[in-house]
Amino acid sequence: MKTFMLISSYSPSYILLFLTVFALCFSSYRCDENSTHVLCINSERAALLQFKIDLIDGANRLSSWSRHNEDCCKWAGVVCNNVTGHVQELHLGGPNDGLHGHCHGPYDTDAELEAASKQMLGGNINPSLMSLKQLDYLDLSCNDFGGISIPSFIATLRNLRYLNLSTSQFDGQVPPQLGNLTMMRVLDLRYGLWQSSFPVKNLHWLTNLHALRHLDLSGYDLSNELNWLQVMTRFPSLLELRLSFCSLSQIPRHLNTFNLTSLATLDLSFNSFDSSLMPGWIFNLTSLISLDLTNCFFQNLVPGVHPAFHKLTSLRFLYVSSNDFVNDSSVFKGMTRLTNLVSLDMSTCGLTNPILHDLQNMSSLVSLDLSNNRINEKLPNSLANHCNLKFIDLQSNLLFGSVFEFLQNFCECKSSKLEILGFWGNNLIGSVPQNIGYLKNLITFDLGFNFISGQIPDSIGSLTNLKTLVLNANLITGTIPNSIGRLSLLDRLDLSNNQLTESLPESLGSLQKLTFFSVYNNLLNGSVSVRDFSNLTALKTLRAENNKLTLHPNDRKWVPPFQLQVLRIGSWDLGPNIPSWLRFQRNLTELDISNTNISDIMPDWFWTTFSGIEFLNTSHNKIRGKLPHDLSFLSANAVVDLSDNRFEGPLPASFNRPDLTFLDLSNNHLSESLEQFLCPRIQESRLLKVLNLADNNLSGVIPDCWGTWDSLEVVNFENNRLSGGIPKSVGELSLLRSLNIRNNNLSGIIPLSVMSSKSLLIIDLADNKLTGFTLTPNRRKTSRLKLLSLRSNKLSGKFPNELCGLTSIQILDLADNNLSGNIPICFHNFNIMSGKERSSPIILYDEFDQNQVLGSASLVTKGRESSYSTILYLVTTLDLSSNMFSGHIPNELMNLVGLRYLNLSINQLTGRIPENIGDMRLLESLDLSSNILQGQIPWSISNLTFLNWLNVSYNRLTGRIPTSTQIQSFNESSFIGNRLCGTPLQKVCELETHVNGPKGEVNSDESNELDWVLIVCLLLGFVIGFWVVVGPLMVNKVWRFTYFGLWRKLCSK
Repeated sequence: MKTFMLISSYSPSYILLFLTVFALCFSSYRCDENSTHVLCINSERAALLQFKIDLIDGANRLSSWSRHNEDCCKWAGVVCNNVTGHVQELHLGGPNDGLHGHCHGPYDTDAELEAASKQMLGGNINPSLMSLKQLDYLDLSCNDFGGISIPSFIATLRNLRYLNLSTSQFDGQVPPQLGNLTMMRVLDLRYGLWQSSFPVKNLHWLTNLHALRHLDLSGYDLSNELNWLQVMTRFPSLLELRLSFCSLSQIPRHLNTFNLTSLATLDLSFNSFDSSLMPGWIFNLTSLISLDLTNCFFQNLVPGVHPAFHKLTSLRFLYVSSNDFVNDSSVFKGMTRLTNLVSLDMSTCGLTNPILHDLQNMSSLVSLDLSNNRINEKLPNSLANHCNLKFIDLQSNLLFGSVFEFLQNFCECKSSKLEILGFWGNNLIGSVPQNIGYLKNLITFDLGFNFISGQIPDSIGSLTNLKTLVLNANLITGTIPNSIGRLSLLDRLDLSNNQLTESLPESLGSLQKLTFFSVYNNLLNGSVSVRDFSNLTALKTLRAENNKLTLHPNDRKWVPPFQLQVLRIGSWDLGPNIPSWLRFQRNLTELDISNTNISDIMPDWFWTTFSGIEFLNTSHNKIRGKLPHDLSFLSANAVVDLSDNRFEGPLPASFNRPDLTFLDLSNNHLSESLEQFLCPRIQESRLLKVLNLADNNLSGVIPDCWGTWDSLEVVNFENNRLSGGIPKSVGELSLLRSLNIRNNNLSGIIPLSVMSSKSLLIIDLADNKLTGFTLTPNRRKTSRLKLLSLRSNKLSGKFPNELCGLTSIQILDLADNNLSGNIPICFHNFNIMSGKERSSPIILYDEFDQNQVLGSASLVTKGRESSYSTILYLVTTLDLSSNMFSGHIPNELMNLVGLRYLNLSINQLTGRIPENIGDMRLLESLDLSSNILQGQIPWSISNLTFLNWLNVSYNRLTGRIPTSTQIQSFNESSFIGNRLCGTPLQKVCELETHVNGPKGEVNSDESNELDWVLIVCLLLGFVIGFWVVVGPLMVNKVWRFTYFGLWRKLCSK
């Protein structure tokens, strides 16, 4: 009784403290007395077991959750109150990659991703959780709940302070009932179903969460909430705000009330705001530690706002990628004063000015990303003094200078921490230093696409942590060092496009983790042993094409240790048989064995081994056999090149499957008709873009079945035996850029649809029996045609004036036809030939890392037929030879100052060669032979300094051949069949009265030929003078005596 009275005399707070201490002591005593005491409350254990029933637990993570294990407080992920036994926390988050917090990737391998997926919980969220009244922490992040809605009953857990449902594949709206959780401090709902975006009507439900400190709604569509920032200002204790990928469009330039002074993290990345002006209120967040504005596309600052990054003295992480406002010297100057910065990302900001030297005061920098800019600056050695740097990405800039000195300085750091070094795509020179092995922590070393020279140092093998080594597209010589085999963690090795010699190192087979190996376009040669591949069990990509390596396994039953997805070894020596080890590479998606000296019959297993080929190239071999009727081994959008082989027989209908995009069967022995191929029974749109069947024995007419081939861009049927007319539907292919059916037996008129096509760049129908074409004036203005070759056909009539409207034409070949009349004077419309426009490469098809199809043509220039492809766009040709054109050569033709090849030979042209022919200064070839041209060769022809082919033979030209080093270098054959004299002819000019003017004008140049006009005038003058003087003296006696008397007096004096 006394004790009770003594206790009751104290205040209630003391009484409560006494009872709490007593309970703790009693609890401790009970635990010591009986170690099997169960703290868990029965009702909550039952609730958890009910919760587990609805979950999918592939990895059996919740195996401890069992009726046989009565103490739920000891279950995995469960935390109880030590006093009351109530469940307070559930830690059921799934796995992440441990590096970037990614829940659903990226992982290094598919196996890692599959293992992580098994660790993810799924199923449904059972309402039994409502029984956990004291639950204040719930983490279900990084799982996969398959698109179910966020349960609204979570709002009944009124004690929740921490809720994390991020990246767990929840679908739909955020339940507004979550606004009832007034004790909430951390709310993370980022990224719902596969990072899709869900519209949120408003954020008013957040206003009751007054204690909120961390909020992440990244991935939810907040475009309807225009006042999102005003809502956030209601949380004065907010420390972290992440609204990435939220489709935010509005951002205030100024804030009237500012309650975010405690904010330490602000992430507004990947939002395309309507305003391109960077708001000034961000500079007032002086407590900021991390600021992420990546891909906000702010172009400039708000007018009147001065960049005040220097006020953010606590800032350690700054990410402003893809914001051009940074490309302001005052903005960057303020950034350089942030001496506490640990991570800086200014990639893709349009930076141009030198800035690297100004970073020398940022001694705390660990990560620096300035990639994808246009920084034109010498690589400063001072940057290498930042020995704390772990990440440097300066790729895709205009940096120059020596990488040798830069790396040398880094190697001198006592303890270099450098892990990632990216200089890809700059203008750096120098070599990799011998002591590169000192950078022991390097994980990624990328110097690709520069001008690095020298050899790969042997010390590269000391970089034992290296996973990525990229030195492609440089000037590196020598051999691949054998020490590379010591890089046991190496995953990616790219040495392509260099000048490496000898063979592959034997140690290559030691790289057990190597998945990507590329050495294509080098000078490698020699034999490759199967031992070089012995341990490459992880290899997925092998690219070594365009080298002179040889692989002939001694064991014909050799089974490679790898299962490749990409195998490109074109130009190796693999023949004469198809490599039998290919049949074990069942996972291939890309296969290139072109130009590998194979002269075998294609085995049946080749067409059935693979199941998903996207790229197949067996061209430039001597493979025999027939094409398969089953193309199921090809994937959708496949590229197939079987050209330059000896396949025979008809073209199977199977090759017209709808999903091929590229098909080249040229230069084989295929025969019969195109009917079965071009006219499938099932009429559906085809995806084929390139169809090349040139140089075969195909015959018959071209069927009119082009309606389903509406994706075609290139059609080449040249050098076959096709006959009949050209179907009208060919010209109706709206994407067709090149049509080549030269050297066949086509006849009839070229359809209007072809000549008036808006898409065609090349029409080559030479060497056929076509009789004409039409081109209406109202359609010709839209033509993009660059090459039109109709030579060696049966065209007749006058020159079609409509052709003068082909303003983009640069190659016009109408030679060897029956065209007549005068040469038109409208060639000034040819913008490229006249020098008004520049030509550009004619790229007909170009898919990265697959095939590129350039415009090509066979042209007769300089007296011989030549093939042009790579430089076709530089060729400008006008060839009207071997026709029946008459009249003068129009002076307007001389306005084609961009023309390089002009051939008007074998016509009936008369008159003189235009005096201003010297204006065509780019002419390389001029052929005016076999006409009826008269007069002299203009002296202005000496101005054609590029001329290396000239033929004016068999005309009626007279006079002296103009003198110049260029003209005198030609043979006599260029001038024979005329009445010319002078070098290089043997005939010497007898009379030379020519005075050579500075501009090559003609000043009465005479030769030893008789001038009959002068002779007639002299004779006529003599006769008239004789009879005027002598005649009267003979007739009149008085005049005669007077005349002689006068002479007698003069002589006597």
